[in-house]
Amino acid sequence: MFEMLEKSLSQYLIINRNSSKNNQLVIDKGFVEDYVNNGKYLCLIAEIDSEIVGWLAGSQNKKVLSEHGCSSDEFYIEEIVVDFLYRSRGIGSFLLRIIPLDNLKAIVTDTLKINDRAITFYEHSGFSKVLGMSEEFSKNWVRMSKEV
Repeated sequence: MFEMLEKSLSQYLIINRNSSKNNQLVIDKGFVEDYVNNGKYLCLIAEIDSEIVGWLAGSQNKKVLSEHGCSSDEFYIEEIVVDFLYRSRGIGSFLLRIIPLDNLKAIVTDTLKINDRAITFYEHSGFSKVLGMSEEFSKNWVRMSKEV
């Protein structure tokens, strides 16, 4: 799953190093392991013929939501990743549809402003850009939200 994340976001990532550029992310394998093994996160997997072709990690955990400035009736998507070979086949949309929506008001995520592909995907999936985030955050990131 980490390799899929690394490939899908390679133009935005620096692996295991500090970034000198504000438009790059820093990740390591521990993030993905945390999504899978930590009870604070929900990790949804899409498989075709027993091969993982996409996954979504998110949370309704109060601590995680608070860290991202979300309310307790929201679900925050940390990552949604689809293998390059399976993009534009509805895998990402499928993963969004299987998020448990009980007691939720909205689904929220953040993406880099320069990640046009992700922003377009979220907009086609019914998400809208949310205004009112801090000036520092808004320099490089856009918050997307979808009421449920």
